[in-house]
Amino acid sequence: MKYVKTVFWTVLFIVLFVLFTLNVYQSVDFQYFYGTENIFKEIPLFVVIFFSMAVGFLLGLLVFLGEVMQLKKDCRIRDTELMTLKKELDTHRNVAVKEFIDSESNGGNGES
Repeated sequence: MKYVKTVFWTVLFIVLFVLFTLNVYQSVDFQYFYGTENIFKEIPLFVVIFFSMAVGFLLGLLVFLGEVMQLKKDCRIRDTELMTLKKELDTHRNVAVKEFIDSESNGGNGES
């Protein structure tokens, strides 16, 4: 399976490399929001493709980081809730032990 995966990624890389090298000599005019003027004239196509991929990657990274921050916040909230519940459980355990000890010291009749 590892061999197939390596071959797949190698072939994909070679195909993408060939496509990018074929597009090196093609140029495009860049218009922003359908304006009448060209902001950039005769920009290489691979620069436009690379820039759009970089912007998409950065936007995806920002969304991912936002989700990670939200999950960390939720974990902190759950951790504080867990600690308070553990403290409450420990106090109830101690109360039961104290009642048992008090009942045993009173002769085992169960009265406090």
